[in-house]
Amino acid sequence: MKKAFVLIDYQNDFITGSLGFEKALKIENKILNLLNNINFNDTDLLITFDTHDNDYLNSNEGKLLPIKHCIQNTLGWQMPKNLQKYIPKAKKIFYKNTFGSLELANFINKSTYKELYFCGLVSHICVFCNIILAFSAKPDAKLFLYQEASASFDVNLEESSYNLLKAYGIKII
Repeated sequence: MKKAFVLIDYQNDFITGSLGFEKALKIENKILNLLNNINFNDTDLLITFDTHDNDYLNSNEGKLLPIKHCIQNTLGWQMPKNLQKYIPKAKKIFYKNTFGSLELANFINKSTYKELYFCGLVSHICVFCNIILAFSAKPDAKLFLYQEASASFDVNLEESSYNLLKAYGIKII
């Protein structure tokens, strides 16, 4: 059975940079443990990078979240050094300029994945949006979210997003 492990936006700006928060740093070892245990014979690694340019604040998202972050090719845009060794193992990398990636959803739609496992940042924003897009792209697949390998700076919004995901049948593990 073909599976995908989807790592959403685990980038320096969300961990220690302009939008960094303590809980984001605390999940790094959980993510590393999950990555170290992937069987790449039956599981594809998919990675998203939140990717913006210097004109970000003029975008619709920039008006909602008016803090420059993940400017392409900056230190804040990169993954932590401990995770960079997994970038070459990725089946595909998605550079997205908004919360959800239609490119990721379209890729999932055309795939043979029966199970998709998600983790990353920020759980109630980009992780949530991409799981919902995957749910629409592959309605017969089983979707899972690794709760301990995802994080948000807002506990209430995170809990609300988890409850919504559960209502759609996504398993929080």
